[in-house]
Amino acid sequence: MQTCHFTESISKYIIQYQGFSIFKWRKHEGEPNMQKTSQDRYSGKHRKPHGTVVLAGVLITAAAVTAVIVGTNLARRAAAIHSGSDSASVQTFGKVTVDTVSLNGLTYPKARRALMNYVIKKDSGRNYTLIYGGNTYPFSGNDLHTSYNINAVLQKAWAEQHASDGAKQYHLSVTVDQATLQAKLQELTAPINVQAKEPTIRSFDGSSFTFTEGTTGVQVNEAALLTDTVKAIRSSDSASIPVQVTKIPCKYTAADLKPKIVKLGSFSTVSTNTENGTYNMSRALQAVNGTVIKPGGIFSYLGVVGSADRANGYRLAGALVNGVSAQEYGGGICQGSTTVYGAAMRSNCTVVERSPHSSPSSYVPIGQDATVSYPDLDFKFKNPTDYPMYIQSGADGRTMYCTIYGYKDDSWDKIEVSSQKTGTVPPPADVVKVDKTKSASYRERTVTALNGYYATCSRTFYKNGGAVRTEALPKSYYPPRAAVYVVGASASVSSAPAPSQSAHSSSAVSQSSGSTASSKKAA
Repeated sequence: MQTCHFTESISKYIIQYQGFSIFKWRKHEGEPNMQKTSQDRYSGKHRKPHGTVVLAGVLITAAAVTAVIVGTNLARRAAAIHSGSDSASVQTFGKVTVDTVSLNGLTYPKARRALMNYVIKKDSGRNYTLIYGGNTYPFSGNDLHTSYNINAVLQKAWAEQHASDGAKQYHLSVTVDQATLQAKLQELTAPINVQAKEPTIRSFDGSSFTFTEGTTGVQVNEAALLTDTVKAIRSSDSASIPVQVTKIPCKYTAADLKPKIVKLGSFSTVSTNTENGTYNMSRALQAVNGTVIKPGGIFSYLGVVGSADRANGYRLAGALVNGVSAQEYGGGICQGSTTVYGAAMRSNCTVVERSPHSSPSSYVPIGQDATVSYPDLDFKFKNPTDYPMYIQSGADGRTMYCTIYGYKDDSWDKIEVSSQKTGTVPPPADVVKVDKTKSASYRERTVTALNGYYATCSRTFYKNGGAVRTEALPKSYYPPRAAVYVVGASASVSSAPAPSQSAHSSSAVSQSSGSTASSKKAA
């Protein structure tokens, strides 16, 4: 919303009587304030005059009787001038023109109102267009906050018209609020700004990569655009303003990229799951196949695979649910995530999120597994290089494989991963559940006790056959599990088998069951 601000004038009445001059300054609309004031600000609204300034200088040297007569005449004279009844005493502008507005014959307040209406109309008629690449981005005076030096021009014109009888021409100058204008320009030119897109791998045919060329970025030169726009506003009511930009080149070309993308690391596992479980892990790895990870980008296994449910084509298979083997849709996809984890560790990727199963897996060494559970428990890693990475993964029969390609610096030739058990936690006391529907002689172990374990993992970088450095990888904790027995209603707790008879008899089955399907975290 636009407003106008005008500084009021101070009228000066000079009344002479019997050789004496009396100067009385008082605040009212009629003639200009001859003192310097700040420039008038305009943005579309009128504001009421404010403040009252009274300057009084009274010189009375006559006798007491004469003073009374003079005072009476002055009061009458002032009242006549203020009411406009004495038109001969109201001063007006002469042959003065401001821009295209003639002030000839106008009083100071009327001249000011005329200029106010002029700048309102002037701003509403302003139209400008930014131009770039064949596209236009228009804006108008309604998008601007402007101010004009109306009061300064009027005071100058009023003072100078008495020094010359000739016609006088004056011009208003406009000031633009640059913060408001800058915000508008940024809004208009936002679509022009484009980040440089580096070349990337488009496909892999088994023997070579196909690359997509990058695209040059564009950045608007905001400082130059602001300067050019302000200049255009000050000089014209309409203009076309070219947008200056800076081109941002790619860091490298496809030709630069091709020799730098090499095989970084690979890993494979063999499925010990059912046919359905093998199908599920193969399906998940096919979803991962062809993934390109941008420089600094983060790979999310669940972000690529999604929900391994029936609707997405996954089958019922063995999975770990809260540490117990069960049939779940998508059972086995954790072997897929573990296979990708193995390749990522050997490709110098940065592990962002990884969790172990509730018990060690049979298809990888302890501490090298990565469980997932949609949507909360994910496996993620980051591409730490300035070049894209490419994942090739799938299944060859019951063998799951994953290979990662990308940029390898000269500090290493290969990476080896090792892990070891660092602690054992015995299982807690057996849990006995009574089933009143069973006979007194009934007893069955439904859950096998398992030891818990602590494990560490690390990777060692080699150059020319020698180790150059070793890095720690995420640690693992596999919690112990109590044996669970179900006994008949009349059986005593002591009738359950002793823990030593059953603690580990079926641990191998539990360890090879695949993935955690429905628990939020394997535990």
